[in-house]
Amino acid sequence: MENVPGMVTARHFDAFNEFLNLFRDAGYIVKYELMNAADFQIPQERLRVIIVGMRTDLRVEYLFPTKLDSNPVTLTRAIGDLRIPPTPYNNETVNIRGNIIPNHDYYTGPYDKKFMARNRVRGWDELSFTIQAQAKNEPLHPQAPKMVYVSPQERQFVKGKECLYRRLSVRECARIQTFPDSFKFVYDKVIDGYKMVGNAVPPRLAFYIALSIRKCLSVSSSFDMNIALIGYVKSEADFNIVKREKIYYIRGDNRPGSMQYGQLTRPIKWLLLHRGKRVELFELVTGKAERCSQLFLKRLGFHPRGNEYWFFRINQVIEDKSLVSTIRKEARELKYSPYIINIESNVG
Repeated sequence: MENVPGMVTARHFDAFNEFLNLFRDAGYIVKYELMNAADFQIPQERLRVIIVGMRTDLRVEYLFPTKLDSNPVTLTRAIGDLRIPPTPYNNETVNIRGNIIPNHDYYTGPYDKKFMARNRVRGWDELSFTIQAQAKNEPLHPQAPKMVYVSPQERQFVKGKECLYRRLSVRECARIQTFPDSFKFVYDKVIDGYKMVGNAVPPRLAFYIALSIRKCLSVSSSFDMNIALIGYVKSEADFNIVKREKIYYIRGDNRPGSMQYGQLTRPIKWLLLHRGKRVELFELVTGKAERCSQLFLKRLGFHPRGNEYWFFRINQVIEDKSLVSTIRKEARELKYSPYIINIESNVG
């Protein structure tokens, strides 16, 4: 399942958790994660909560896919070859036979004050803003210059360049969502075309989630597998506190790079921490995440800036170089955001 990131904010979290409990009561182990489509070669910044449930009788441990090791896909790569001008529509019935490129239609309705309150143009060498389901809120085409700041509540089009400002077409939005050109959307009104495209989960993101589900279901007895948390340490001073206090913490809010409780439902055996060339492996006490406050961490000597945190208690440092090497190899690229991996090798 997929929905907007506001679901996991403090304001709505209790209701969200009640929703998840309905699935748990029905016999599912439910996990969720805040994912950015841009991390999976999708040419837009699109934060969404992804929810995956596995039947408890399957006895499998699901892990979300990790960020791809690749360069971002820019608007040039996504829509730079669409040189034919799109067909403008407001409330007219769309002529589906009128375009050489299917769905290359754009909405010409007025721009309201909310839309004009901030820049709506991303350049050719950038990622798109999030593709919307409402036609009036679609991002503007990168052929136009960035909008000019007037006040915190107002931006303007560059004078003399007004003709360059138009919304992305339905086909351009579909490209940015990673729909193939062979996928044709059927609608009478252009606003309905935008709604179909904007409400969809990007197919490329769905593909990587499907691969992670297939991997989960193909691994037998994954409840008995070793699970490792890969974490980054911000400073040498923090590294020393971790070893002294035998505590490692991660953010628990809904910001990118944070982890939610839904990701931490299985005990974690290993903790691999890195900073620069320094990599150390630890065995955890129970592997269960505990909630803590900013004040708790400050008293230990850390300098947290957020409000919600999880922490793990460390049992001991692992000096076995072969074990460290095995987990390091399974982790592949060491990233700044914490993530969890299954250790498929027989370690520990």
